[in-house]
Amino acid sequence: MTTGTTTGITGHTRTPTDIEAKLLQAQQELLDCPVLAVDRSVTGDLSEIFEETPVIFSYLPEWEGVTFSRDLCVRSPRITEIANCWHSEPTAGIPEIRGEFRVTDLFTAIRKRPPNLAWSGSSDEKREFFTELRVIDDTPLAATGQLAAVRVQKQANPWELWYYDMELTGVEGWTRQYVKLDLTYPEYVEQLAVTKGTLGWQYLFTDEVPLGHPDFEDVRNQLTAMLDLFPRLFPAWSYAELASRLEARL
Repeated sequence: MTTGTTTGITGHTRTPTDIEAKLLQAQQELLDCPVLAVDRSVTGDLSEIFEETPVIFSYLPEWEGVTFSRDLCVRSPRITEIANCWHSEPTAGIPEIRGEFRVTDLFTAIRKRPPNLAWSGSSDEKREFFTELRVIDDTPLAATGQLAAVRVQKQANPWELWYYDMELTGVEGWTRQYVKLDLTYPEYVEQLAVTKGTLGWQYLFTDEVPLGHPDFEDVRNQLTAMLDLFPRLFPAWSYAELASRLEARL
């Protein structure tokens, strides 16, 4: 159910690709769901489809040696922005759950500056690592301090995916705020459509953190609510793999 701002596609002239169609379907399902409130929903324009490295990168010396696989080019959504921030209706009688995602065109996103994650105590190695990150999904409206980023390295194929959560250092025994995900960029976007951006869904794709730890109670509650509700709310999607992943990490 829509309660906030909605912006739709304005001027697309082609049929959405498979991954674009999945993201658009996920967005529409959120807007149509009677027990979820959508605070903000944005759908930008569809752009030109690439099957190989976009020409612009051949003119940028800093991108020399960076691998753009055909899978990355073909399976990346070419949409200027698709974003949704949502939460469960307090009067709906369902567990509290919320989510947000904001995906922009990958080939635009990676030309932007890296996120400012370094602090005064960051080592030179960590500072170098942060300069290789480019944000591909974040939570600006929920302001929860979470983002996902690709790591752009020369000759790397596929690119690494990393998840940053500012609250991670509050977990006992944990000293950093980011974890590597067992996903490629196209796989990340596929799972984003399935999970609708439920906060913390990325933890299902890393073995680095102990989801059974007491400090992850809020994340566990979110994921448990998602896997209880979504198969009934969104029956077009399969949640069996995600349920298995959660069980294996508790």
